[in-house]
Amino acid sequence: MRRSLWLVPALLVVGSAPVARADPFTYAYTDTLHSVSWTTEAISAVTMETTVPAADLTATSTSGGGFAGCTITSVVLDTVALGPGAGATETDLSGSGCPGAIVNNDQFALTDYSTPGTYVGSIGTMVVTAVATTPEPSSVALMLLGVGILFVMRKRMGHSRPSAV
Repeated sequence: MRRSLWLVPALLVVGSAPVARADPFTYAYTDTLHSVSWTTEAISAVTMETTVPAADLTATSTSGGGFAGCTITSVVLDTVALGPGAGATETDLSGSGCPGAIVNNDQFALTDYSTPGTYVGSIGTMVVTAVATTPEPSSVALMLLGVGILFVMRKRMGHSRPSAV
């Protein structure tokens, strides 16, 4: 039993399944025609039409082009409003005198949304940035607690057995 005890932590480390998590990205968009810009929090890579609510936007601006004073309520990445594969972004606005939405047909390819870089479209520019993920402190703490318990159990098992002389 004592010789095989090292197998438990080895199997836990080697045999544990990886956490299935998509790489997070931030998206910053500047609409040069309408003077509207926004930046998202870190979100999963866009693989289909994705609506980002205002709560998940870290920065917004409606500085001109007739949209000053409008509030951005949501952003739609890779919208199908102009048809599948159009590569458009949609900025939903609210406020008096504001249109319901601005749809920009910038021709961004779907791969542009999951590849870091700067993409220039017909009306705006989108900057895609990869965000480095760090493990949560609770995960590390639980792993250290488990290894500590294994060492305590090993010590107790060694003291409870009579030694062979």
